[in-house]
Amino acid sequence: MQTILLVDVPEGDAPVLASALRLEGYRVVLAGSVPDARAALAQNPAAIAVVDLMIRTDSGGNGLEFARELRATHPAMRVILTSSYCLSERQLERADCGVSGFIPKPYDITEVVSFIHAKASCPPSSRRLWHAEAPSGVTPRPTETEAYAVAAAAGGVRGRS
Repeated sequence: MQTILLVDVPEGDAPVLASALRLEGYRVVLAGSVPDARAALAQNPAAIAVVDLMIRTDSGGNGLEFARELRATHPAMRVILTSSYCLSERQLERADCGVSGFIPKPYDITEVVSFIHAKASCPPSSRRLWHAEAPSGVTPRPTETEAYAVAAAAGGVRGRS
């Protein structure tokens, strides 16, 4: 049974996510602060830590700083950030915090549980980032280059001017 550490403020979404993950057979540890998370990890190693970006560290830092700490002190553990502030894949790469994914809030519990299950069962080298999409089915508008490539593949473009 794999352990998942959820680090979020007590009034956050973590209790609901914890219940869903427990139903899927995971052992879940909730931590309402960074010191609580450190204490929990000292007693029970976790396969995955889901850290709220806005959680405050002892030194006044945020979830990015704590993610860096976790990656340094627990290199085998995957760290996933979550927040109501959406970060792009590029922003996460620039932050150089070594996270394995980002889940924007509010989130669909079923999608998040599936994502965490995929992270828990894939090889440790898997660093593909994921962003939850609204269940509306709306897809982003293609860029001009993507639209051109699709049209060219369909034979609708003769040349670019």
